[in-house]
Amino acid sequence: MRIGLSLTIGLSLLGCAREPRRAAKVEATRPSEPAPLPTTSRPFAQLRPLAPAGELELLEPVDHLVRIALVLAGRRPTEDEFAAVRRDPAALGTIVDGYLDAPEFGAVVRDLWHEVLLLRVEGRFVLPRLGPLADAGTDADWVREVSEEPLRLIEHVVRHDRPFSEVVTADYTIASDLGLKAWGGTTLQTGEEAPPEGWHKAVWDSEQPMAGILSSGALWLRHPSNGTNLHRGQAHVIADALLCSGFLDRDVPLFNDIDLSDETAVKDALVEDPGCVSCHQTLDPLASHLFGFVRVAPGQVRRSYADDGECVKQERGLCYPLREYRPQQAKQWRNKTGRPPGYFGLPSEDLRSLAQQIAADPRFSMCVARRFYGYFMQVGWDEVPDATAVSLQDAFIDAGMRVKPLVKAIVLSDDFRAARARAGSRAEGIAGRKTTRPEQLARLVAELTGFHWTAHPGKGAKAAERFGEVDLMGTDQFGYRSMAGGVEGFQITEPSFAYSPTRTLVLQTLAAEAAAYAVEQEFARPRAQRRLFTEVDADEVAEPAVRAQLARLHERVLAAAVAERGPEVDATYALFQAAADGRRGWILVLAALLQDPRVAFH
Repeated sequence: MRIGLSLTIGLSLLGCAREPRRAAKVEATRPSEPAPLPTTSRPFAQLRPLAPAGELELLEPVDHLVRIALVLAGRRPTEDEFAAVRRDPAALGTIVDGYLDAPEFGAVVRDLWHEVLLLRVEGRFVLPRLGPLADAGTDADWVREVSEEPLRLIEHVVRHDRPFSEVVTADYTIASDLGLKAWGGTTLQTGEEAPPEGWHKAVWDSEQPMAGILSSGALWLRHPSNGTNLHRGQAHVIADALLCSGFLDRDVPLFNDIDLSDETAVKDALVEDPGCVSCHQTLDPLASHLFGFVRVAPGQVRRSYADDGECVKQERGLCYPLREYRPQQAKQWRNKTGRPPGYFGLPSEDLRSLAQQIAADPRFSMCVARRFYGYFMQVGWDEVPDATAVSLQDAFIDAGMRVKPLVKAIVLSDDFRAARARAGSRAEGIAGRKTTRPEQLARLVAELTGFHWTAHPGKGAKAAERFGEVDLMGTDQFGYRSMAGGVEGFQITEPSFAYSPTRTLVLQTLAAEAAAYAVEQEFARPRAQRRLFTEVDADEVAEPAVRAQLARLHERVLAAAVAERGPEVDATYALFQAAADGRRGWILVLAALLQDPRVAFH
């Protein structure tokens, strides 16, 4: 079936195989060599399986390695990794350790928590570049360097093997140069746990208590509270993201006898009507921690500057650096809801005490464990069976609430290794084939071909200044992230794992562009410097050499060892011959392989 699909896709591309677009930004250099295999393996827990082994069809160790390499490192395994697992399947443990300690795993952590916190939103929450930020780059720079600040703190905690509770208890944040200019902050000494270049360990200057992501101006810029919401929406974000106990999922009795236009009537109902009290007795005290944060919106910032770029309304705190926290407003709950800060019936004080209560709440460790398992298994956190969730939580706590041992336990489990579950098994619908996310697909194609799919949207200097060069697989305003199943963060808040016609078109076009680029670039270099075409030159048409190269492409792109005279190579050789031109044939073959089910799924 795979052979037939590759051949069919390839023939459909025969008319569109082409030279690469000059506008696309590409990476012409070979990737750095992967780090050597670790010599020791960190311990990990054995999770309670979803179903008995007899109900699961497990991947062979080599195929299990391929799946793990894609989700943790965004690439195919190296020859050394393949060889190590063929010699001893237990080598998977040390290989996984290497993936978890590599920088690429940090990007995976950011991707996961973007799907929770929905921070990579273009346009709507991008503040204007005025005053000291007049030359502060493009919208993409803002999303990457300001909006992602909470994700960078989470990544920092995970990568340095800190207890995950530090994402809320940390007395620091991880901010970029642009973020420090936007919000105002003081950098700290870092020592051995230095963030990546361009990022800094810092504290904010707006006097908010430092409590990890709870203190983040970027988080509350994305999730603002309007004048009448009284920070309840922000309280829901905290409860939903960190405790998996959001207020919007609760059952509320229907009522229609309250005049919602009467502020006094609404306020009275919140403390007297049983249907309202059932939520607001815990929601409002949680929200009372957040009254010090003021709403920051692009229009407000724009109105604080004159046409010449000078700040004319400094007292409003909406000139850069912004004052997103006002200590004098932190106790406005007294006049608004009358409910002092509290945590689900327990007294609380400020963000720091709230952070400690979240970290000590058993729902926090359970929620985090569910979210990591759900991400890798491609199910919602609430679809994780309770028995599995308890096993995950135990493993997480036993590891000192460090994420790397938890992730290692997940990806080495039979749950993750399962190719499919028997019909009627309780694992059906959870264990099985996984869909390659757009971020994973972009990394895999870039690692295989060196191609990064970008474009310059719009015309003229203003468009170039605002948007710059756009990553088409990582954005939605001009790109295809949500079309490829990703999370746009505002209107599309959950990933899709189904292959729709639009998703298929995205894969088809990406494959054609990447193949055309790779062929042009590869054959311009000596064989020793190539990624893919190591067996032939551009004008080679002799069948033995072509077949050897086709077998190599199957191995490299699909992680599949095939015989040069086998049926897989027969199919791709026929495709190569159909092009009637060597260079064009290689474009066609590579484009077809990049659309194989083993790329679209894992």
